[in-house]
Amino acid sequence: MSCSSPSSITRVAAVTATTTGARWITALLLAGVMLITVGLRLPGFALPLERDEGAYAYVAWAWLQGELPYRDAFDHKPPLIYLLYMPAVLVGTPAAWMIRLWGTLLMLVSVGFVFLIGRQIWSRSTALLAALLFGIIGSAFDIQGLILNTDQALVLPALLALWAAMRLRATQQPRYALATGAALAAAALIKPVAILLGPAALLALRGDGRSVARTSGSILLGGALVGLPFAIYFALQGAWADLWFGVVTYNTIYATESRMRWDLGALVDMLAPLMPLLLVAIGGAALASRSGSDSNAMAMTHGRLLIAWTAALLLAALGSLRPYIHYYYPLLPLLCLLAAPCVSWLWRQRAQVGGIRGIAGALAPLLLLLLLTGPFIRQNLRLIGATAEEQAERLYGDVGKHYFAQAPLVADFVRARTTPDDRIYIFAAEPEVYVLAERRAASRYIYDYPLALLPEARQALMRELAARPPALVITYYGVRPDGFWETLRAQNF
Repeated sequence: MSCSSPSSITRVAAVTATTTGARWITALLLAGVMLITVGLRLPGFALPLERDEGAYAYVAWAWLQGELPYRDAFDHKPPLIYLLYMPAVLVGTPAAWMIRLWGTLLMLVSVGFVFLIGRQIWSRSTALLAALLFGIIGSAFDIQGLILNTDQALVLPALLALWAAMRLRATQQPRYALATGAALAAAALIKPVAILLGPAALLALRGDGRSVARTSGSILLGGALVGLPFAIYFALQGAWADLWFGVVTYNTIYATESRMRWDLGALVDMLAPLMPLLLVAIGGAALASRSGSDSNAMAMTHGRLLIAWTAALLLAALGSLRPYIHYYYPLLPLLCLLAAPCVSWLWRQRAQVGGIRGIAGALAPLLLLLLLTGPFIRQNLRLIGATAEEQAERLYGDVGKHYFAQAPLVADFVRARTTPDDRIYIFAAEPEVYVLAERRAASRYIYDYPLALLPEARQALMRELAARPPALVITYYGVRPDGFWETLRAQNF
């Protein structure tokens, strides 16, 4: 029989108290990071919906009304993005601020996962710094940090998959393999290019051939648990062909057209605001590949997983072949995770020198932090007092001013002249009007892009409008799309 001495019990109690205190301090600091994130985003809650958001919101809203994506409301994104939008359109009259609020809640969860991932590689302070960087840069107005497009929605499942892959590498527990597969499938069901994360997840495997096969099977099972219900659901609804055409066939046509628009110069110009972050992240990649918070082998492996995730999402963005900033948004949390250790490393060096050099050593990391975050903080502070129209014009130019900012007014016009049971048709590319007006479309083609890409789409539109004449037809002011007058005459609108 043995007993502990009073001094050893005291030491254990002191260590426990210190650990508990550190956890509370960490939790408070992380809460502070989240408050900063919310504070930066609040001035942009008035930003009107843009076209992609309008499409996702309308399909989600129509799905709740009993219609089916692809078959009754055509879009070309995988189905999970519409489910993700449902909470924002579930209660009350849909509005842009609801989607901004919902996007902010998703952002806060993502900030938490950035911290958790950072703790797998770096110290607690560096992980908090990475979370702060992402909270600020990921909320930046001019790089569409307030928009809830598929790229922004992709961030959370991609981070969850990375965290689960790190835990899988460390423990080889089946639950983390299942979580990795489920998160990867969820990411792909938001944006198909996320399948490039699959090969990166192979770095989480270790052990003999049997262990690798068993773990791989668990990852596939996790993916199936998320993906198969969607396939079964659409098959049972008799809409599997519609799902396949929207997500696979149409996107293939879209990608072919994208190749003709590839412009390296435009891509470089678009990425210019992110260059400081990219350059600092390269230094962080060097640190992550050779040492972690404790310079141990597991931290190094986790660092390589982080680099692999970054490379996969960079390839996915480049594969889009279009210079749109939101395609590169999923890289931001990973770049912040790679940039944070560089700032921390500079901060630690200050203690090794004194005098003027010590002051310079203390200023260097602070100036670097200001360089990384200052321009993005300024972007959002400039939103204070700006109207919805001014915000839309700043982000999207004339398109934002004349189209996106006017959508709520057009929706009011529609509600005043139609009943909730009436169907309308927008002969344009502004599906946000449907959801803001809470009126269903008279055709499955809720925007006009497919009419240009699909030869058979215009004939299908004519048939649908003849079978279900809309109570109101809307197009852009002063614009008459090809076939507009012919449609009006043919259908006697």
